[in-house]
Amino acid sequence: MRPADLVPDCGSCAAICCVATSFEQSEDFAFDKAAGTACVYVTGDCRCAIHHELVDRGMRGCAVYDCHGAGPYVTRAFGPGERDEAFLILRVVHELVWLVSEALSLCPTSDLRAELARELDTLDAIRAERIASLRELDLAGHDRRARSLLRRVGDALGGRGRRPRSLVVAK
Repeated sequence: MRPADLVPDCGSCAAICCVATSFEQSEDFAFDKAAGTACVYVTGDCRCAIHHELVDRGMRGCAVYDCHGAGPYVTRAFGPGERDEAFLILRVVHELVWLVSEALSLCPTSDLRAELARELDTLDAIRAERIASLRELDLAGHDRRARSLLRRVGDALGGRGRRPRSLVVAK
């Protein structure tokens, strides 16, 4: 996966995050929205009617959301009936790829670099899977392995900070 594949591009997406994800009314969101339900601001052509006014309209959570390029990828690779489910999985995979790629660029030890490169290849290969295979994916296992590597890179760099939170949401 190229770094450009990890950048959100709302103009190349079918507003998947605006449908697949959920949010609750808070200082970041003006109202509640259930997962699988289109946001009230999604237009018929899968665009956000208030994209340039998100913060002013109380949708700051949308303004800062980063799908790490999963939305545009899923829009291209999956049909409308599969997109929401694929997005919820590949959004996590894309973020793990981004994190592991960043760790690889910082990693000071060659053995750990090799492990990071293998994990990156494994995560990258997941994108080529079809929806049936994605449903069977041990996403929590991939998250644990990547997080373990990230902690080891942090330790190798001299940091002993708090553990990063998991990207996988419990069902």
